[in-house]
Order: sequence, then C-alpha cells, then structure tokens
Amino acid sequence: MSRTKVIDFVVRHHGTIWTFEPKTDTAKGFVRTDLEVQGWQWLGPAFGVDHRLATDLIAALESEGFVIEM
Repeated sequence: MSRTKVIDFVVRHHGTIWTFEPKTDTAKGFVRTDLEVQGWQWLGPAFGVDHRLATDLIAALESEGFVIEM
C-alpha cells in the first residue's frame, strides 16, 4: 500500500513571477509567522515571488520539511 504525500505548497511559474499557494494549515501558518509576505504580493490564494528568488524559497521550504508540487 502506497501513501500519498500531502502537498503543502503548489508552485507555478509564470515567467518572471512564480506563485506559491499554501495548501495546508501548517503551510498557511508558516507563511503568516515565518515569511515576510507583503499584502501586494497576494494574488488570490497564492503569493507572487520574483523568479530570481523562487528556487531559493523552494529549497528553504523543503528544508523545513514542506512538500512542494510544481
């Protein structure tokens, strides 16, 4: 029997802007308390990040134990 991993963040790249959508309560709490996401970065349920920072953010989130789907 295989276990399905729970996806914490869905990441999509849109050219120079990548969006990060926190899906779990743990991910949403982490964004609120540990990331400095400004109000203007929110695009609906996801926040936007410049493409030059996106891969570093993905690595940091994974090092915190979050599961990322791209």
